[in-house]
Amino acid sequence: MSIKKHFLLAFFYSIFILFISLIKIESPIDFSYLDKLVHTAIYFFFCLIWYIPFKDIFINKTLIYLFIFSILFGVFIEFLQEKVVHYRTAELLDIWFNALGTIIGCSFLLLKNSIKKS
Repeated sequence: MSIKKHFLLAFFYSIFILFISLIKIESPIDFSYLDKLVHTAIYFFFCLIWYIPFKDIFINKTLIYLFIFSILFGVFIEFLQEKVVHYRTAELLDIWFNALGTIIGCSFLLLKNSIKKS
């Protein structure tokens, strides 16, 4: 897959996250625990998908920049939920689970890269 295609995939995945984070979701089922697992999974895949575009842009310290970008993106989404839409609220716990997914994703990539080098 070309660099342009990797970037477009990552960009549209980010737009998808933005969309699902800002739409109104009504459900009779309590998803509070499942919601946190979903946050973790979304940001795990966010890191995996953005890794190649970041690797092409930042040759050194790719994972550090990716980690910071992922955390800031998650905080930005929570900010938008609090300030832009009236039917969603920001939750600190969501930010923590976004960060957990980011930590797991970046750790996975770090492990994968260190195994590849040896």
